[in-house]
Amino acid sequence: MRICLLSFHCCPYSLIGGDGVGGMNVYIKELSSALAQFPDVEVDIFTRRQRSDIDTVKTISSSLRVIHLEGGPVGPVDRRDLYEFLPEFIENLEEFLVESQTKYDVVYSHYWLSGLVGEWIKYRFGLPLIHTYHTLGFLKNRALEKEEHDYRIEAERHLAQVSDQIISSSLEEKSILRGEYNLPAVKTKVIYPGVNQEIFRLRGREGETENAEKNNLSLLYVGRIEPVKGLMSIIQALDLIKHDDPGLFSRLHLKIVGGGKKREFVQNREIGRIQETIEDKNLKDQVFFLGSKKQKELRQHYAAADALVVPSLYESFGLVVVEAMACGTPVLVSKIGKMKSIVREGHSGFSFRPNDPASLAACIRYFISHQKSLWPGEKIREDVTGRFSWERTADETYEVFRSQIDNPLRPTTTLPRGGNPLQA
Repeated sequence: MRICLLSFHCCPYSLIGGDGVGGMNVYIKELSSALAQFPDVEVDIFTRRQRSDIDTVKTISSSLRVIHLEGGPVGPVDRRDLYEFLPEFIENLEEFLVESQTKYDVVYSHYWLSGLVGEWIKYRFGLPLIHTYHTLGFLKNRALEKEEHDYRIEAERHLAQVSDQIISSSLEEKSILRGEYNLPAVKTKVIYPGVNQEIFRLRGREGETENAEKNNLSLLYVGRIEPVKGLMSIIQALDLIKHDDPGLFSRLHLKIVGGGKKREFVQNREIGRIQETIEDKNLKDQVFFLGSKKQKELRQHYAAADALVVPSLYESFGLVVVEAMACGTPVLVSKIGKMKSIVREGHSGFSFRPNDPASLAACIRYFISHQKSLWPGEKIREDVTGRFSWERTADETYEVFRSQIDNPLRPTTTLPRGGNPLQA
């Protein structure tokens, strides 16, 4: 089985936590690696070139490659501006496929931009198209009360119809997709993401000893820094605690992992807004920006934290939650989507109302006063790793691919070179 996997707007091997580089990258990287372990599987990941010094074809293993093609300027581009470069990427993709004479059995696209590329391949070569949204524009609109790109809303509705199968990360997302797009139940398959159990292991004694000696309480945020991730809620919650309980506030430290490399911070408006608030509220001695970290480094931060805080306004799943729990670290999460059921309330963590700093402040105080009643780290890890693994995700994804490949009734239409997929 040869899989054409599309990740147009970002390379899954980029540093996690920068602009547009988050859980989806982890998902693609881990899943493709697990799929490539099947004896009959080869995976090619196609992505937009973002560095001039990288080879077009990067071989990860004998059955896994990443292929970088031109699609707009070489370098970071705001995701809202990438739509206009799809025709260039599609034309270069067709040229690569024709010249290399590579034939695929299935197309698997991620995010709406890649989905439009996937639709072109579906009709051009007569292949089944499997799609995963990861996030949905209309749900982000609801969470942020502002409009996403009009093309995105139209494209996501369009992809619900032209995809042969949609893989969703939770029952909650499947239900929303069916209701919004009037989809039959069989068209959407729920497959949970996993967690890398070799990288994310039980926390060691160093972090725990350090915190105990200083009598500090270390909170951790991990993820992209953009409004929908809700980081500002933690800052506002710390300010409330500062006024209500100065003694407790003096013991709290928040470490923020994400935002790309520190030299990139000036380009991120949300980081600027948060830093201004920290300065205005005089919280700078309690909050530390660490920039993005590689996964192996990230484990150390999970291990040293008393709790991970995930204040998102919207998440399709929440990979950082299972990563932290695999390290035995309790998690405080917004009561949204799948996250609220991943965390066992009162056992592996607690939950709070999203976009509500007072609720989060109360949750932090409750966590501190009930910390000793939570499960030990070993139990937290056992609970989450028993439910989520990339091997299981790969097994179930493989079965979806196989069922689609075995269905021979698929139309083949030639689309114009470089044409707009939505207008073809």
